[in-house]
Amino acid sequence: MGYRLYGFMIGDEIHFDISNRRLYRLTGSPTDKSIAFASIYFNETMLRLFLYLLEHGRRTAISKEELFHKIWEENNLCPSSQRLWQVLNNLNKKLSLLGLPADFIRNIKGRGYMINYPDVIPIYYRMSELPPQPAKKREKIDSLSE
Repeated sequence: MGYRLYGFMIGDEIHFDISNRRLYRLTGSPTDKSIAFASIYFNETMLRLFLYLLEHGRRTAISKEELFHKIWEENNLCPSSQRLWQVLNNLNKKLSLLGLPADFIRNIKGRGYMINYPDVIPIYYRMSELPPQPAKKREKIDSLSE
């Protein structure tokens, strides 16, 4: 049976859920029985960039040119250094809201970008264990628009 990437655990409390396009932190304390929850969502480009860096940039730097190609060009978007900087800057701001370090995504001069955090673990699920998908309901046609 095949496996599919579900997301990533970052440290003990942060979970990246790919299909729901969100990163969340769930902290709990067994002593006072309280739970704190924080969540951030990603737009499409930010999601692709973050996911690509988590998949490929944990052990080696990813060049700007590779990011341009994989994140922008393959999705029929126009890449630029300014756009990459803008998305990375916004992504780092979101990551810091969950308590990740400012250099979680590190720019290695002349080489590219990589994840600068030791505790990132991919999470997979077995395709055979997915529940059956319900049939989609037909959309109602608005009779006023006909």
